[in-house]
Amino acid sequence: MPHLIMEATIDWKVTIFEILGGLGIFLFGINMMSEALKKIAGAKLKLILEKTTNTPLKGIFVGLFITAIIQSSSATSALVVGLVRAGLMTLPQAVGVIFGANIGTTFTSILISLDIGSYAMPIMFVGSALIFFVSNKKIKNFGRVFLGFGMLFFGLETMGDALKQLSTLPEFTAMLAKVGELPILGVITGAATTAVIQSSSATIGILQQLFSTGQVPLIGAIAIVLGDNIGTTVTSVMASIGGSAAAKRTAMTHVMFNTIGTVIFFILIKPYSQLITFLAERLIPGLDEFGAPLYLSSKFTISLAHIGFNLINVFIMYFFIKQLVWLVTKIIPGKGEMVVDEIVLDETLLKESPDLALENAKDAINNMGNVARGMFEFTYNYAFSKDEKEKEMADQCEELLDDMDDKIHNYLVQIAGGDLGEKQSQLVAKDMDTVTDIERIGDHLDNLIEFFEVRHEKKMVMHEKTKEELEDLFGILRQTIDESLNAYINMDRDLALKVNQREDTLDKLVKKYRKNHVNRLNDKTCEENEAGFYVDILSNLERIGDHCNNMVINVLTDDYTHDDRYY
Repeated sequence: MPHLIMEATIDWKVTIFEILGGLGIFLFGINMMSEALKKIAGAKLKLILEKTTNTPLKGIFVGLFITAIIQSSSATSALVVGLVRAGLMTLPQAVGVIFGANIGTTFTSILISLDIGSYAMPIMFVGSALIFFVSNKKIKNFGRVFLGFGMLFFGLETMGDALKQLSTLPEFTAMLAKVGELPILGVITGAATTAVIQSSSATIGILQQLFSTGQVPLIGAIAIVLGDNIGTTVTSVMASIGGSAAAKRTAMTHVMFNTIGTVIFFILIKPYSQLITFLAERLIPGLDEFGAPLYLSSKFTISLAHIGFNLINVFIMYFFIKQLVWLVTKIIPGKGEMVVDEIVLDETLLKESPDLALENAKDAINNMGNVARGMFEFTYNYAFSKDEKEKEMADQCEELLDDMDDKIHNYLVQIAGGDLGEKQSQLVAKDMDTVTDIERIGDHLDNLIEFFEVRHEKKMVMHEKTKEELEDLFGILRQTIDESLNAYINMDRDLALKVNQREDTLDKLVKKYRKNHVNRLNDKTCEENEAGFYVDILSNLERIGDHCNNMVINVLTDDYTHDDRYY
C-alpha cells in the first residue's frame, strides 16, 4: 500500500516534462556557451591547432586547452577531422589533439559537480543583460557565455528535481541497482544515450544528478561513464562521413582510443571502482543526513571517475600512438588520395644563406603548384562526372592552397627583411607574385566547383556544343598551367614564351565560345538558365589563363615589374 501511495503522489506528466525540458535547456545552454566561446576565440583556435601540434605531446596539451575553453570535446574532435580533411593536419598530430580533448572534456563534469545551481537565475540575468543592453559584439558573446552557463545549471536543477522524485519508486531503484549488478548494461546505456543526444557532458550531467540521489551504485555509475566515452565518438565519425581517407582514419582513431580504453577499464572495473572509492573517501569525507558516506552521493565522485579514466587512458595509449596510427591506416587504406609533401621552410637559412632560403621557398612554390595541378584535375572530373569525391578533394586542395599561400608569403617576407642584393630582392618579389597567382588559380577553380555544383543540383543539361567547348578550354588550360609552373620553377624562357603566346589564343577562344553561346540562346537550342552559368565559367577559365601568364611574365622579364599583370 505505501508503494501505491508513493506512486500516486508523482505527477507523471510534470515529471516527464521536467526531465525533457531540463535536458533541452541544458543542451541549448551548453551549445550556446560553446558557440559563444568559439566566436570569442575566433580563428585563433584553428591557427593554434595548425601551428602548435607538431608533436603528439604538444597536441595533447593543445587539445586539452581548447576543449577546456570551448567546453566541447565533440567540437574539438570535429574541428580536428575538418583540418585533416583539408590536409592541414597529419594523422599523428590529430591523435594527440584527440587525446587531449578527452582530458579537456572532464572540466565540464567538474563544473557540473560544483554546487552553484542556486545561482543559475542571476547568472542568466547577467548574460541576458549583456546581450540586450550592450552593443559591443564581443561583450554580447560573453553575455551568451553567461546565459548558456546559467541555462546549463538551470536545466540540470530542473532534471535533478524530477529525478529525485523518480528515485523514490522501488522499480526505479531496482533498475539502477541492476546496472550495478550488470555493469555491461551501464556501458550500453552510456554509449547509447551519448550517441543519441550528441553530448557527453549531458550524459555525465544526468548521471551526476542520478548519483546525487544516492540510488546509483558506484560501479554502475562508472560503467555508464565508460559507455559515455564510446558514445562521444559519434560526432567525429559524422564529421568524417564523405571525407578523405585521412579524415576517416582520424575518426577511427578516436573510436579505437575510447573503445580500447573502455574495454580495458571494463575488465578492471572492480579494482578501478575500489581506487575511486579510496580517493573519494579522502577527497570527500563525512556523512550525509542519512548517515551514509558523503562520496556515495557526491557529484564530484563521478567527475573523479571521469577524470581518472581519461588521464590513465591517455597515459597508456600515448606510448602506442605509432602502433595506433599504423593500425587505422591498415583498416582504412587510402585509395586515390592526394599526397602532398609537407612544406619545410627552414628558418635557420634566413640569416645563414638567403640564396638557400630562396631555393627552399622555390621548392615550396613547386609543391604548391602541384596542389593547383591536382585541384584542376579534380575540378575537371567533377564538372563532367558529378562525383562528390572529386569535389571533396578539390575543396581539400583549396584549403591547402590558402594555407600554403600564408606560410610561403610569411617566409618570403622574412627573407626580404634580411640583407639582400638587388637580384635577390627581385626574386623575392617575383616569388611573392607567383604564390599569389597560384592561390588565385585555386580561387577561380573553387568558383568553377560552385557553378558546377549548382548545375548538378538543378539537373541542368549541358548542350553538346557547350560540353565540347569546355573540353577544349580545359585541355588548353591543363597544358598552360603545367607549362607555366614548369617555366617559373626552372626559369625556362623558351617555355615561358610559348605560354605567353598562347594567352592571346586562349582569350580569342573564350570570346568565340561566348559568342557561340549567345547564338545558341537566340536559336533556342540551349536552356535559358544556362546563360549566366556558362558565361561565368568562361570568365573564370579566362582568369586562370591570365594568372598563368602572370607567372611567365616574371620569367621573361629580368627586372620585376607590375606591368601587364592581371589581378
